[in-house]
Amino acid sequence: MIYAIGDIHGQVTLLRGLLDTLEKLPLAAEDMLVFIGDYIDRGKDARAVIDTLIDLQIQRPSTVFLRGNHEQLMLDSRDGPAPEPSPVPGLVLHSEITLNWLQNGGVETLLSYRVQDFLRWWEFVPDAHWRFFEETRTEFVTDRCHFVHAGLLPPGEIWEGTGTEYDPRLWIREPFLSSGWDFGRTVVFGHTPQRSGSPLVLPNKIGIDTAAAYGGPLTAVVLNETESEQPRFYQAAYT
Repeated sequence: MIYAIGDIHGQVTLLRGLLDTLEKLPLAAEDMLVFIGDYIDRGKDARAVIDTLIDLQIQRPSTVFLRGNHEQLMLDSRDGPAPEPSPVPGLVLHSEITLNWLQNGGVETLLSYRVQDFLRWWEFVPDAHWRFFEETRTEFVTDRCHFVHAGLLPPGEIWEGTGTEYDPRLWIREPFLSSGWDFGRTVVFGHTPQRSGSPLVLPNKIGIDTAAAYGGPLTAVVLNETESEQPRFYQAAYT
């Protein structure tokens, strides 16, 4: 069985609650966990989320961690132009890359790392966390499923990011979301929050970002790799 977990966005309480639920099923040694990306940003406990996932990786080395666009934003910010002191005392000048990240939840992530010097913010992130981010994957493909953070570009379609450095597997919404294209496998993805709190289930795709970043639940979908059966879902929610 494969258990895929949706976008966490710094919600460590939901993550721990969902993992507890899955462990009590129980999880078999041969079962696999696949995390769909976006572990950080928007929520206040990004550092604790990464600590929890690194511990899980030690316990279950077969676990797959995909890269979300928010992890990519953090890496791009680290590797891009360095911040500079502002002429205005107490302020910092950031590159457009970093500003984009900070405005999309990066501030909450840096606060979770208790950054004290924003001119050298990356030094407050442990090396083990940087290795975790760097080792995330863009996709994971099995016989029945194609796991990816945001989606896939249907053949012959035009995407607004075409011709840029952006990878549609990390960023795409349309035309993927409305496409009825048979990708050959069920595409399991996150990125686009389902504000209803329920996963999106269509013949060619399953969306498991159920808006944990906005007060919704954190969702896991259970998929059988050897037999055809309906997907099952488990959720952790704030009460």
